[in-house]
Amino acid sequence: MTLLIYAITGLAVTWLAYAGYMYIATRTSEGRSAEALYPVFPALSGRNGVSLVYCFTTACRPCRPMSLEVDRLIEQGAPIYKLDLQANPEIAREYGIRATPTLMVVQDGVISRMLLGVKTRQAMQQLIDGPDR
Repeated sequence: MTLLIYAITGLAVTWLAYAGYMYIATRTSEGRSAEALYPVFPALSGRNGVSLVYCFTTACRPCRPMSLEVDRLIEQGAPIYKLDLQANPEIAREYGIRATPTLMVVQDGVISRMLLGVKTRQAMQQLIDGPDR
């Protein structure tokens, strides 16, 4: 029984440390210029307001349903750009993206937020609309 408690405690501590690391890692790119994204998304360079960059990989299982929601928002005219990190690993290194799905909120050429994990269509729309709407 004691071994089981140690194992569970060890797993919990490891998971919390990893979650803390990922939280800090996503925050390090906030406030940086989105300039490294412009060669992949030229339309993003001249865009004012809020845009989302959806970072995914084809092997990411949680990305699959989120990709469908992103596609629906894009069809409705939402300013979302899809970035396959397998095809663009240099951008993942540049911004310290270590897990997918990741959403980058780009506002007026600056990364204002990075969010890790699956988001709903409503949550993504709220990010685009901002807190005032």
